[in-house]
Amino acid sequence: MVILSLAEAQRLIVGHSSALAAETVALEEATGRIAAHAIKAVRPVPAFARSAMDGYAVNSRDLTGGAESVSLRVTGEIAAGATDLPRVARKCAVAIMTGGALPAGADQVVPFERCQRNRDLVLVNSPPRPGNFIRARGTDLGAKQTIVRTGTRIEPQHLPLLAESGLPQVSVVTRPELAIICTGSELLDTVETPEAGQIVGGNRFLLASLIKGAGATSRDLGLVADDCGRIVALLKEALHGPSQGVITTGGMGPGNYDLLPQAFAKLGIRPVYTALAVRPGRSTMFGLYNNKPVFALPGPPPAVFLLFHELVLPALRAMQGQSRPLPPLVRATLTTPVTLKKTGLLNLKGAVAKRNGKNLTVRPARKNEPANAIIHLPPSRKHLLAGEDVSLRLCASAFF
Repeated sequence: MVILSLAEAQRLIVGHSSALAAETVALEEATGRIAAHAIKAVRPVPAFARSAMDGYAVNSRDLTGGAESVSLRVTGEIAAGATDLPRVARKCAVAIMTGGALPAGADQVVPFERCQRNRDLVLVNSPPRPGNFIRARGTDLGAKQTIVRTGTRIEPQHLPLLAESGLPQVSVVTRPELAIICTGSELLDTVETPEAGQIVGGNRFLLASLIKGAGATSRDLGLVADDCGRIVALLKEALHGPSQGVITTGGMGPGNYDLLPQAFAKLGIRPVYTALAVRPGRSTMFGLYNNKPVFALPGPPPAVFLLFHELVLPALRAMQGQSRPLPPLVRATLTTPVTLKKTGLLNLKGAVAKRNGKNLTVRPARKNEPANAIIHLPPSRKHLLAGEDVSLRLCASAFF
């Protein structure tokens, strides 16, 4: 049996996870989706020169900037949204509000606070500075300028630019769907009361939440007892259903009731790997069924959390066409010592990372404490001291 390193497994997983087809969605549904193609502005933003202040639109040639104010006749007013624009004649000014379109004949805006209004005259004492307090056409975006690059996530801040540049809908990669199957005769539904030896199955909720956070969707096929025939039947339903992949939990150890490898073989799922040199995760499998990826993870929820981020998340990102499906590890300083029970394999440990100025610090997560990072502890070290640097993977929930 060939035992792969975590890095080797990740390369194989990404290599077997092709980007899905593109689909068009309305702008209000675009946040969080991945751009299938470079999204470019249809028209410049702003589409016309507009005032950046409440003031007077003037021609800079009429200003002197000297000690004495210049008297200009006010011939109109332009509100934001007005389209019938008066022309600014020589020695004249037009009152203009923030966002109002700059009228012909004007090349400068003077704020109200620099002017004194007396009926239809305004006294202006401001130096001639063409372009002052004006947002020129195309200042934010030029026509055909890229707003979102191919393979990158559409963020809320993109939406105003997309809308203003003439894009009511955009092309994004279809969301992948994973079918979830949780195995184990000890597992009960949430409405049932467990007896001794039984537990409520929580992995289905953990995985559904993690998959949603990855920008994908899930299909919960429920719990299944440790019975090879029933596992095969449920896997067959998942493999022939609409989901782009399948993820299972449990049934991957060396025990008499760990039946996932047997079920894989009966269905003709081609194993890509059957063991990893990582703890937890030594007993994991990744296979293909007609190019549909199938992940088999162990049963304990902490292990599911860690291995989802290291193995499943890169596949979901690759399926969505993301340019970097597996971000690089980062370095952080341990704030507490770490002691491992076993060495010889790469150890993954859920952790809490914090930003301390320019530096990143990390410590192992306490029992039942949500982790926002995964420490990668080297196989040759049993004791690590506070103050040492370690490698870690930041989870999607890592906000600083």
